[in-house]
Amino acid sequence: MTRQRLVPWLFLPLLAACGPGEPSPDAPDAADDGGGPDADADADADVPVDGLDVPDGGTPVRSCDVVVTYRSASPVRNLAIAGEFNGWSTTAHPLRDDDGDGRFEVVLSLGPGEYGYKFVRDGEWLLDPDNPFRKWVGGVENSDLIVEDCREPELRLADWATDWDPARGRGDLWVAAQYVDGADRAGLDPDSVRVEVNGVAAAADVTLDERTGRVTLERFELEPGKYAVEVFASDRAGRAARPLWAPLWVEAEAFDWNDAVIYFAFTDRFRNGDPGNDAPAPGVETPANYQGGDWAGITAAIEEGYFDELGVRALWLSPVVDNPDGGFPGSDAHQYTGYHGYWPSDPRATQPRFGSLDDLRALTAAAHRRGIRVLVDLVMNHVHEEHPYWRDHRADGWFNGDGSCVCGRDWCDWETHKLDCWFASYLPDFDFTNHDAAVRFVEDALWWIRAANLDGFRCDAVKHMPISVTMRLAGKIAREIETTGVRFYLVGETFTGEDGRWEIGGFLGPFALDGQFDFPIFWAALDALVRHGRGLDALEAAVRANEGFYPPGTVMSPFLGNHDVPRAFSHANGDIADLWGGGSREQGWNDPPGPGVVAAPYERMKRAFTFLLTLPGAPLIYYGDEIGMPGAGDPDNRRRMRFGPELSPLEQGLLDHVRAVGRARAGSVALRRGARVPLRAGADFLAYARVAGPGQVALVTIHRGDAPVFETLYLPSSFGLADGTVLTDRLRGGTAVVSGGAVTLPVAAGASGIWTP
Repeated sequence: MTRQRLVPWLFLPLLAACGPGEPSPDAPDAADDGGGPDADADADADVPVDGLDVPDGGTPVRSCDVVVTYRSASPVRNLAIAGEFNGWSTTAHPLRDDDGDGRFEVVLSLGPGEYGYKFVRDGEWLLDPDNPFRKWVGGVENSDLIVEDCREPELRLADWATDWDPARGRGDLWVAAQYVDGADRAGLDPDSVRVEVNGVAAAADVTLDERTGRVTLERFELEPGKYAVEVFASDRAGRAARPLWAPLWVEAEAFDWNDAVIYFAFTDRFRNGDPGNDAPAPGVETPANYQGGDWAGITAAIEEGYFDELGVRALWLSPVVDNPDGGFPGSDAHQYTGYHGYWPSDPRATQPRFGSLDDLRALTAAAHRRGIRVLVDLVMNHVHEEHPYWRDHRADGWFNGDGSCVCGRDWCDWETHKLDCWFASYLPDFDFTNHDAAVRFVEDALWWIRAANLDGFRCDAVKHMPISVTMRLAGKIAREIETTGVRFYLVGETFTGEDGRWEIGGFLGPFALDGQFDFPIFWAALDALVRHGRGLDALEAAVRANEGFYPPGTVMSPFLGNHDVPRAFSHANGDIADLWGGGSREQGWNDPPGPGVVAAPYERMKRAFTFLLTLPGAPLIYYGDEIGMPGAGDPDNRRRMRFGPELSPLEQGLLDHVRAVGRARAGSVALRRGARVPLRAGADFLAYARVAGPGQVALVTIHRGDAPVFETLYLPSSFGLADGTVLTDRLRGGTAVVSGGAVTLPVAAGASGIWTP
């Protein structure tokens, strides 16, 4: 799925711009479905002039027309727009299709603001299908007409290109921005123009054509990495345009999120790189307290190549915002701190125990130099009671209730009240049907993207909020962040059981999330590969049920564990009572499971990782799972990470296996982007292929039986594997030869394999 990229000049009907009492432009009529150029491509196009007055050879000027359009492939008798701007009249503003092309249009005269509206088509009230923005009015969801002030200047991306030279191992980039004057023609202030690349001024590489308002940046001989270009300008009246954000990657191969293996580096528990910021809270037990992990520790691991060795292409960080000091009561008898980051107490301040904003920027810069993307956990549903928004807006309708409805307690169950219950009595729950709350939250999120040069968000608890806020987030990102077509990955957390596909799918689409963590596959894989509670044929059935279920282009994230469930290894070791982890939280406090002492559970984990890292999508590694870290329920599943000499031989063996699978995925376009083709599924043997094209094939085998076997797999001619082709197991080193359109693979007892030409 490609999120429809709402480029500023394509927003003519929905993001309008006008002065008081004047009409306006800049609202999205149709989304650009094609995106921008990939690396090595040239976006050879001038700035579109829709909604602009372009004097001959001069600087473009914003129009103040608010043009709203509606497209229909079927006959329409009557069509009007009704909204807050006309008292919801169904007759005041009809839309016309004068040339009969199915495109209906109306021009409005509006002042700056945001207006709820709907189309009224032959008596039926409809949301605008081309507009991702929503506004709730009187408890009713409407489309949102965003009208900007057309007297203010703007900056538009005119052109951009990157080029990579494999011989030099270097690349070049070129960006052209267009200043567009406000409707009152105040003119560009040339002294206000500046360009930054990754937050550093780039004056020497910038040229300005004062007559046309064109700003150009050229850079050559660049090392691989991300180059976030930001352009600033004001008019002579001192009015600043919204800065233009233009992220570009200089790299040998254009990245796709299907290439990613995501690693969740749970910040407080991963590595302590700066003991100077350690500050555990007094009176709180160690498992629920701050333990010293920070961004400096993660940065050190990046620079040491720890993630490269695993084939990781994206890091997921714990929430970065500040959390309160001290301990607060959990749902059990224990006190907890905000070590996890999910109790925001400030919208734009970092958690000082993790580091400063400069430390976070250093982390993202280190990751980008190695081609690693960085996602931050975005806490959307709630804030902590110490947060200024609760203090300042609790009486303004920004929050649901008064805290008497706590999720899962008494009469307030998780499902009936999923949109308005509080996760704890000190965690006020946002009511995002309040427009001001939704606007402010999304603006804060965009601030973090620019401030820390981020590449994605893990959106927490999305089913506990109306989808309108997720759509606003996605729409704003499409318009203001994805200007160059570089995809900003939005992956959601919707905790479900195996039957949760419909609920998960409801938050996916071109105006919503790019993907979700795949809970249905998680439960099936945990049972089949880790607990041995069902056959591998049942696992194959679960995977097939997923295929084709979600919107085209969706990038799901399968996983074996996360911070909300008992550790996969402790399931494999027989230490967790049931699949769902019943009683595991108490177990973690009273009788925490220990490490393994025999090979069997580690072998189960090896097979599970072979499965995980050869699935389509962007698979997730939860920190510590790659070494078989034990753990029961939260917080026992969040123990301090161990490295190097701290590992047992069995743990090191599992780590070596995960690294081998990660390397195989990184080196195979078939494993990253190929279609999945089922080949064989039985109780104890599973085989499938990933196929990117003729000859670009990887065969995956998983055998949980106790004896070695020879398995003959018949290969479709579309695989392009001619007789005599030698396949090599990238995990164990064996070989097999294709003959008669089939291959017989020697499969060791309890082994998994990845066979490629």
